Amino acid sequence: MNSIMYRRFVKRWEEVTDLPPQTVGPFTSFYKAAVRRLKVMPWPMLVGAAVLFVIGLYVVIGSAITVVASLLQKGF
Repeated sequence: MNSIMYRRFVKRWEEVTDLPPQTVGPFTSFYKAAVRRLKVMPWPMLVGAAVLFVIGLYVVIGSAITVVASLLQKGF
């Protein structure tokens, strides 16, 4: 009786813990390249993303970005 329950448990355990590789459709190769770099050294990509974000904000709202930064600093 116990061995049957154990085999069922092991079978269910294998079903639950077996995960297929993640895919994100046509962007899978880009995703794998980005994640590989993020796992090793995330700081260069994070700094680059932050710089692009700030430049994007400057393009969208112009010099009012200083007002937004001041408002956020007052909030903290």
